[in-house]
Amino acid sequence: MRFLLALALSVLLLGGCVTAPAPEDDGLLASTALVNRLSVQDGKVIEVARFSRLQPGGALAEQWEPYTLQPANPYTQYRPAQVAGQVCVEADATNGHSALQRLIRISPQHNPIIEWRWNVPPLPSDAQAKKPTPRARIMLAFHGDEQKLDFEQRVQLRMAKAITGQALPYSSLIYVWLEGVPEGTVVPSPYTERVRLIAMDTSKPGRWVKMRRNLREDYRRAFGGEEPGDIVGVGIFTDVDGEGAPGRAYYGDITLLGE
Repeated sequence: MRFLLALALSVLLLGGCVTAPAPEDDGLLASTALVNRLSVQDGKVIEVARFSRLQPGGALAEQWEPYTLQPANPYTQYRPAQVAGQVCVEADATNGHSALQRLIRISPQHNPIIEWRWNVPPLPSDAQAKKPTPRARIMLAFHGDEQKLDFEQRVQLRMAKAITGQALPYSSLIYVWLEGVPEGTVVPSPYTERVRLIAMDTSKPGRWVKMRRNLREDYRRAFGGEEPGDIVGVGIFTDVDGEGAPGRAYYGDITLLGE
């Protein structure tokens, strides 16, 4: 099952010697099926994406796959490349609307720090006055207690599944390159309360920038003090902007760390 909630809307638990019962899956959340079949990743350092080890012009990393909520839309082209001396994944959204995802289960309690590198080209001079839209995204999908969802949130999730044919995760936290928005600002999704965007530093376009965030603290802040459940997916996402202009960004390694 799929996990990412694009902006167009957007694991068994082990304890001691006893296996916790799998969450009941009524089909509302994609994340329920994922926690039922994916084991939690162990270790102080979890290498979610090692794009720097890819061969420019070669195949994408194993376990990473395209994702789109609307299969009829053109796909963003993701391919290994070398940019400014760094091997990475290039996102070429000349006319694309898709993400690249990896389904993986990680505990934010054990690995709350996320680090990544990205490089976002400068905006064309004629785009400066346009309404800013995210040009690069690191997307995290989370599982959670379905019983905590209110009636309106359940309706939104069921409508999304009916429209797209795909269930969505319990919640999503998305780190975005969004010009004109101060770093650290929490931006609500216009489509659902279960998605929050956090704006990142955009002061160095055209250069490799290393980002480091405490995702557990960001999640609490974005969702009103709520504690995050397990991560069930990580994705990168670049698409055309709100006016249809092509998008392009470069993504380096993504790592989750213990404190």
